[in-house]
Amino acid sequence: MKSYRCARGFFMTLVLFAMQSSLAVAYTIELTKAEVQETVEAYFPVKHITPFVMLTAHNPRVSLEQETGRIGLAFSVLANVPGILTGEGRGLIDGELEYRHKTGEFYLRDPKIKSLKLYDMPAEINATVKLALQQLIKQSLPIILVYKLQDNDLKQKMARSVLSSVDVHNGKLRLELSVPVLGLID
Repeated sequence: MKSYRCARGFFMTLVLFAMQSSLAVAYTIELTKAEVQETVEAYFPVKHITPFVMLTAHNPRVSLEQETGRIGLAFSVLANVPGILTGEGRGLIDGELEYRHKTGEFYLRDPKIKSLKLYDMPAEINATVKLALQQLIKQSLPIILVYKLQDNDLKQKMARSVLSSVDVHNGKLRLELSVPVLGLID
């Protein structure tokens, strides 16, 4: 009977230890639209020059889309088709966040043009500008740093290893990280 109790106690200790070591504590970082805006603005203006068109994207405005969980950027566009005309307009792109756990950084990934409106430009030139803008987006925007976990914050430093989810909630970008709970049972 004594060996049964001892074995049962040992087994329960093992189960509790296994449960504790597999648990994780969620750590949430919420970024306001203004915080994301400040980081993104540092990358603008963005320029693209080819023999056919010169583009400048500037004045970005961040939108956090709760329905899709994507980050949107509305921006002003200045297009110059050398020797033909110059025009202005507005563009809208959106993208997802990519998390790089080695550096603890969040980047805009897979940006796509949702809309482009150029004022006072013919449709055929508008199409050329849109192609150039897509090239500009592919080359420049995937490297936009949206947020970096801080090394001087112990929780953020520990959380760097595991990202569990990224979403937009109540107008904020919410980064949920899982921090494994390690240690022995007291």
